Amino acid sequence: MIMPSSDLKDDARLSYMLSAWHRWRGPKRWPGRADIDPADFRKLLPNLFMVEVEGTGAQRRFRFILSGETVRQNLGFELGSRYLEDLFHDDQLVRIRASYQHVLTGHAHYVLQHWSRRKRLLMQFRRLLLPLAGARDDEIGLILGFALYDRMDSQNADPIDHITDPVTVDIITEQTIALDDPP
Repeated sequence: MIMPSSDLKDDARLSYMLSAWHRWRGPKRWPGRADIDPADFRKLLPNLFMVEVEGTGAQRRFRFILSGETVRQNLGFELGSRYLEDLFHDDQLVRIRASYQHVLTGHAHYVLQHWSRRKRLLMQFRRLLLPLAGARDDEIGLILGFALYDRMDSQNADPIDHITDPVTVDIITEQTIALDDPP
């Protein structure tokens, strides 16, 4: 089911990200890297990450090329130059790859998750994935991600190492978002 982008208005940060994407896009189908307003970019950067789409079809891979300070602090490492398969495995990799593949259809993808370890809720994680044009305006070559990490009060500020000490991820909601009209 595709939800309208107005459903993200509950959170001012998500709403701002989506509004910025629409401003950058202008009359085009999706914005390119050169369309991103530096003022918006600076404001959003701590929670942004950017993924380059490499290859086609079954050979398609997703490589992180940028991650903001908030993303790095919460994960405890730099995402840059890593592929999805460097970070995720098994069912988690299949699910996450599918969400990135879905963005290549020209829609946004939103997920709300609860991360816990040993049945203790650590944080609420929200991620919005948006398409960006590649070398040609008629193809998606990049995916812009916006991540929000809302820690529970009992959780300290240490990075959540989901690679060597995995967390349990419970998906609360996962939605495809229409990008036809501004929010």
